Amino acid sequence: MAPIKIGDYLFKRLRELGIRSVFGVPGDYELALLDLVEDNDLAWKGNPNELVASYAADGYARVNGAAAFVTTFGPGELSAYCGMAGHYAELVPVVHIVGYPTVNAVRSKAIMHHSLGTGKFDMYEQMAKHIMAATTVIDDVPTAASEIDRVLNAMMLESRPVYIGLSTDIAYETTSDGPLASPIRRALPPNEPDLEQKVILEIRKLLEKAKEPIIILDGGAVRSDVLPKTHELIKATGLPTFTTAMGKGGLNEDLAEYGGVHQGAGTHPQVKTAIERTDFVLWVGNFPSDFNTGEFTTIVPKSATIVDFQRFYVQIGEVKHHVSMKSDFLWPALGPFFRPGDVVIGETGTSAFGLCDSRIPEGVMMFNQTVYGSIGYATGAIVGVGQAIKESGGKWKRPILVTGEGSMHLTIQAIADMLRFDLKPIIFVLNNNGYTVERLIHGKTALYNEVAILDYSLLAKAFGPAFPSKYHGPIKTCGELTDLVNDPELGDANCFQLVELILPELDAPSAVIRTGAAIDEFNKSKFEKRTVPGA
Repeated sequence: MAPIKIGDYLFKRLRELGIRSVFGVPGDYELALLDLVEDNDLAWKGNPNELVASYAADGYARVNGAAAFVTTFGPGELSAYCGMAGHYAELVPVVHIVGYPTVNAVRSKAIMHHSLGTGKFDMYEQMAKHIMAATTVIDDVPTAASEIDRVLNAMMLESRPVYIGLSTDIAYETTSDGPLASPIRRALPPNEPDLEQKVILEIRKLLEKAKEPIIILDGGAVRSDVLPKTHELIKATGLPTFTTAMGKGGLNEDLAEYGGVHQGAGTHPQVKTAIERTDFVLWVGNFPSDFNTGEFTTIVPKSATIVDFQRFYVQIGEVKHHVSMKSDFLWPALGPFFRPGDVVIGETGTSAFGLCDSRIPEGVMMFNQTVYGSIGYATGAIVGVGQAIKESGGKWKRPILVTGEGSMHLTIQAIADMLRFDLKPIIFVLNNNGYTVERLIHGKTALYNEVAILDYSLLAKAFGPAFPSKYHGPIKTCGELTDLVNDPELGDANCFQLVELILPELDAPSAVIRTGAAIDEFNKSKFEKRTVPGA
């Protein structure tokens, strides 16, 4: 590992994603950063204004797979937001890099040009959050690389734009280049084999019964980069295939199976006749916007069964089969939920390890019982934390607990105190059906690593029926978690709230998996030394 400028680290990540040209408009807060563009074998393509830069990045990303453009803090970034909203709506992966004033200027709340003169510098990022998959403003050297990686991973996972603010001086601070050895994930995580097989079998049964099946290739197929697989499906099945206005250009129209364009009520009469007969549709990337559907009209019969293939789920008729949430998504996704003034406790084990992968903003207190490691500690401790927050005179705001369901079982009666003392905690419970850390060390399927099954939606009513409370869950998918952490109802912390997060049984942060394996090997070696051969 070697030291590397943070600006260089960012641009090397862009090169890794296949980006070769960077668009944008120079501004004083980003000029020093722009000096590093060509040093990293990237071409600077300056534009007449920021809106054109955002549109240029859009076109580049649709062809190339990802794009980047740079503007300056304030008016520059605001000028680009019309383009960014388009990136978000149409699933285009673009990283908007914004040059910020120096860290000292921001932290001292100086009155700087391009600001609103209030000493606050987060207003533009707060606006951007509504049209971005993820945002970050990098003002801290130790977390710079992990923040860049978190945001770029979110961009590629969701195929949507992201925002990276970079202070002028931070760009030239150095960090380790070690993380560059782990590439940004460009492909979606694999499906769960059991769920995938179940869905495939269900679709095959329906297809075999269908009398007039067809395929419709829509805009989501183009944006989710599944065109090669869709063409394989068309050739393998030989089914009549149609496209939509948004999918136009994604389908090889020289195929014998090609039948025309579905435009709702505006569909060509010959195409209309062919589609009206169908009783089963494999609809790849359905994108039912007004313009794409002829003002929400369709000629597909209401009686037809539709299999809707989307980026994160497959819907068969009225039933959705989602991509489940895993640790590598959970922990980075929790980071943006934390705010200055929060006090966060991570339970011993999975939660404490996992929170190491969550970005913690300045002004957040976070701790766990690192040395003694008594499971169940955190659920009891959040009672004291909540009371201290009430007595802090506004210095501290929200008590947040992140714990596994096994640990919570040990001190679950503390919920009664949280309610009767009106402490308003936000509790994230990781439910993966047992003691995960212990399973990873030894006894993956052992009975002693199981725990009782509880209905978490009823806990608050059981321990404090007279007090207000809210239950959120069970949260099983990446999309559900993203929606929840952006929901003001959860963030406002106006009463006791419990979030149940469902994870696969042996899923855990990579650090936990590696540690568990190492302990297991160590224990095995000790046992083998004590075993007498032939005994």
